[in-house]
Amino acid sequence: MKSADLPHGLACPICTASLAAVEGALRCGRGHSFDRAREGYYNLLAVQHKASRDPGDSREMVAARRRILDAGIYAPIADRACEIVAKINDGARCILDAGCGEGNYLDALARSLPGPIQWAGIDISKWAVRAAAKRNRQVFWAVASNRHLPFAAGSVDVILSMFGFALWDAFAEVQPPGGRVLLVDPGPDHLIELRRIIYPVVTPSEPPSLDAARRAGYQLADEQRLQFTVELSSAAQIADLLTMTPHDHRAPVAGRAALSKLDRLTVTADVVFRVLRRG
Repeated sequence: MKSADLPHGLACPICTASLAAVEGALRCGRGHSFDRAREGYYNLLAVQHKASRDPGDSREMVAARRRILDAGIYAPIADRACEIVAKINDGARCILDAGCGEGNYLDALARSLPGPIQWAGIDISKWAVRAAAKRNRQVFWAVASNRHLPFAAGSVDVILSMFGFALWDAFAEVQPPGGRVLLVDPGPDHLIELRRIIYPVVTPSEPPSLDAARRAGYQLADEQRLQFTVELSSAAQIADLLTMTPHDHRAPVAGRAALSKLDRLTVTADVVFRVLRRG
């Protein structure tokens, strides 16, 4: 399988000049250079843009998420994302997964949609991008920040934000008028059974507000909700599900202890899909 072509609007995250491939690296006309890893991805995360030494999801979190997703437990989410992107794709040149994680969802999209689309996935976690690069070498993968997207103005037609952190001003900078964002977030009942075990009190939470999106010039074009049950058949799968979520950092000791006693668990997946269009 051939390596991915460089996205047409790839830009230096430091100075915004165009990037070109030169001797195993990406370089801009102002001398900034970014190496290509042996797995095939590029590191476009400048040192000055890192908030910590090893930002983003840890190696353990990425490994747990990969095991859960490879088992097909969240396959209905990928299937619905593919259906929605197929409907909103009207000749898109470049589709970017901003916060791609270990690449499962973007890989599914790239394999399901025909046409000359340039696929790109970025994540601030080097462990996530390293895993993603092993999934599909025809996708351009890079370690990068959503706050400093390595793309030129107007060059990204569709942006995916799958359980990530949407930075609307940054999205608007790289999208043309009419560009779309597929925003995927947990619904109020997502993993409710697990949450009831690990927390003494569970408060339903709505998906993030769209106020910042509207201020950045986006309008809601479509909203859908998907619910299904997930069967976890071992203590290892239950532990992986916890590890791959933010609850891993929040769960109290007593909640962890209660969860560790289980070897089977049925939980609800509750996911909200929203399509926003840049005016």
